[in-house]
Amino acid sequence: MTQSEAATRAGVSIATWRRWEDDPTSVSSATRAKCEKVIDRESAAKERAKQIAHKYEQTWNDSVTVTPRQAYALTVVLHGWADTDLTMWIDGVLDCPLHEVGPFAGIDRRAMFYVDGNKAWAAKALERCRAVAIEIENGTLPFDRPGCFFDELLMAAALHEAPDIMDQLPELFEEITPRPSRDCTNEVDDDDFYMVDEEWAAVSTRFDDLCRWDEWEVPFYADHDLLPAILAERNPFNWFDPEEGTGAGYLQRLSGLVVDGAE
Repeated sequence: MTQSEAATRAGVSIATWRRWEDDPTSVSSATRAKCEKVIDRESAAKERAKQIAHKYEQTWNDSVTVTPRQAYALTVVLHGWADTDLTMWIDGVLDCPLHEVGPFAGIDRRAMFYVDGNKAWAAKALERCRAVAIEIENGTLPFDRPGCFFDELLMAAALHEAPDIMDQLPELFEEITPRPSRDCTNEVDDDDFYMVDEEWAAVSTRFDDLCRWDEWEVPFYADHDLLPAILAERNPFNWFDPEEGTGAGYLQRLSGLVVDGAE
């Protein structure tokens, strides 16, 4: 925090802030209280950042699926959707269709025909955003346990925004130890998988290997041929139902059904 930022937060001039830093007794008691409050808040924020960093490093440092910073980016996105986008839409603050609000801004519009104005459905989506974020904070991805299709769909949506969060708000991740690129000049065991913070494509590939719902990304592909068949089997009103998942090969099997039906 710069002196200018601190002075603005305290509601005093930069000169007054500097006087207070040099000699707290040189300013009024009211001004001292304002300046001290800013410092107290800054200290609390730094302590909170350290606690977050420790938690994510402890939880995700040994993961071959996501790095600690990537895991935190995913939860930041999910909490942002729940606390801002979806809450504001449900409360009527955002005057726009649901398909223009995160996490649905990138979804194929055909998937939203059923639910685009449904606040109860949006409230359930908000609930799942928070639940999945908390699970990730505690070391569990939706792919790690049986659950509803919507939870894995959230991961597809979050992958579109999490890299931008890391790039645009680097200060959020400063306390979390980065996972740097590894020097590949030395011999490396092919089985020794190593993920770095910037490798989001590798995260997507890893999620695809782990998914319980083979179609987890399909609604975020533009004009995917299989989306109508997927929606016919499981429309958005069923996306929150706990199930075992469609499993690997579902899209191939469904593709065969679509082809057979067209002949």
